[in-house]
Amino acid sequence: MSKTTVDKILKIARAEVGTKATNVKRCKYNTAFYGAEVSGSCYDWCAAFVWWLFKQANADDMLFCKTAGCGVLAQTFYNKGKIVRNGYKAGDIVLFHWSNEASTIVPGAYAVDHVGIIESVNSDGSYTTIEGNTGGGNGAVLRQKRWASCISYACRPDYVKNSTNKETEEMIKFGAHNTATLAFKKQLITLYNMGIIKTKVDNSNGFGDGTLKAVKEAQKAAKITVNGIVDEKLINAIYHLINDGIRAKDRKIANAKKALG
Repeated sequence: MSKTTVDKILKIARAEVGTKATNVKRCKYNTAFYGAEVSGSCYDWCAAFVWWLFKQANADDMLFCKTAGCGVLAQTFYNKGKIVRNGYKAGDIVLFHWSNEASTIVPGAYAVDHVGIIESVNSDGSYTTIEGNTGGGNGAVLRQKRWASCISYACRPDYVKNSTNKETEEMIKFGAHNTATLAFKKQLITLYNMGIIKTKVDNSNGFGDGTLKAVKEAQKAAKITVNGIVDEKLINAIYHLINDGIRAKDRKIANAKKALG
């Protein structure tokens, strides 16, 4: 069985945000899933999108089945003992309920209506997800802010360790001279150049007082715990800060062009 990392799946998912289906639910995810172009109201594609993500990573075996149905996906993971009811984290395949109908799959849970993947766990208790077939109409791939109240449970694939694992985090935290430190500092430099933080770090392998100050500024800007520790939460937060800054700049340019006629 081929396996993949959380980072790789999320990277693939992020690149799809904004992709829309056409009438009726015609999209590349369904085409890949069914092996031919299909359309019709019966072709909801949230689960097909999840399958497509893992297929792109050559790791669809991690889902244990090929299905476009949330219930079948849930049943398969439940049978494997890989359903989680709390402590959700990035990479979890999260199943939602829009009603309070009792589940026939997981005792004590609600029947599932929709599926996506968790991108990040937020400090306010919410979850940022990337979902297919969402947003109304024929559906699109969008980021959504979801709360635990609409989550039935999640499927947790057996991911291999991310490239940014705990060992790497510790190396960065204690200032080891390595490529991970340099790559991370480039992200801080980007935040500085965008005006999101005020401390300019030098482009070297070291992790000194200036970098520590910049890390804390980034944590403050992201509204997460300010402790100076580089971990998965901070890395995800920096990704969002940079992308939010890019989108804000694009909006400003678009508005300026519009004003000029």
